[in-house]
Amino acid sequence: METRLAPPSGIWRQSWYRFRRNRAGVIGLFLVALVVLTAIVGPFFAPYDPNDHSAMMRGASNAAPGAVNLFGTDRNGYDVLSRGIYGAPTALAVGLGAMVIASIIGVLVGGVAGYVGGFTDEALMRGTEFFMVVPVFVVILAVVRLFGIMVVGTPLERIPNLNLMTIILLLGLFSWPQVARMTRAEFLRLRHAEFVEAARCIGTTPREILFRHILPNALPPLIVLVALGVGGAILAEAMVSFLGFGDPKSISWGQMLFFNYQSLKVAPWACLVPGAAIFVTVLGFNLLADGLTDAFNPRVRS
Repeated sequence: METRLAPPSGIWRQSWYRFRRNRAGVIGLFLVALVVLTAIVGPFFAPYDPNDHSAMMRGASNAAPGAVNLFGTDRNGYDVLSRGIYGAPTALAVGLGAMVIASIIGVLVGGVAGYVGGFTDEALMRGTEFFMVVPVFVVILAVVRLFGIMVVGTPLERIPNLNLMTIILLLGLFSWPQVARMTRAEFLRLRHAEFVEAARCIGTTPREILFRHILPNALPPLIVLVALGVGGAILAEAMVSFLGFGDPKSISWGQMLFFNYQSLKVAPWACLVPGAAIFVTVLGFNLLADGLTDAFNPRVRS
């Protein structure tokens, strides 16, 4: 008779065991790893400098894919493959940067609201609801444009990628409400758990209870939310850049779409490459979040 190995013990080992059995999650992890690997080592293997537009000088703008330029060139003479590779670090910086900011604010607000309760909980949640109804996309476009005008002629103008950092900051400042609501729900569920009550009985300080007992057990659903948020932030930055509000000094997939959409019929590859990169990256994070949801769900049976 064939014997089946028992699932490993421990929440993280069990979650990893279930995640490996989720095909969509594994595919998502592979796609995310591919994007991360491209962002780290890709620039070292890019065939051209991303700002090299010498092809325009020799009349090779909008050149079709070939031996010289594997994915062709765009209307400015840039190598599409090289700029696509250099767009990966920008995309990850936007997604991870925005969600780091959102996670810090959301965990602090939601943790305090869920653990303290009462009037504090009510006040913080009403403030959270205010941020949830703000038209985020319109605010980002307006602030980026106004800030870009205000810094002209000031020392801030010399800061590299200032517009991109502004977009990351704004995405993070308007993405924390979802994290805060999830954190609050988990803290409300865990604050009266037996292990928390036991920690109180032995004189553990509230700070240690929050950061050593409640927060680690509240992390699984937050990790899922952050994974979804990274893909959403990358897509939001691409939309902002496509509308012409991005950072002209940075190399991003949205910027590539903005500069080349007018020549879509002449050189479709200049838009297909960044569009495919956005699709693969966002799909990877969404599938990863889906796999993590099943992995961290205790009702999932091995």
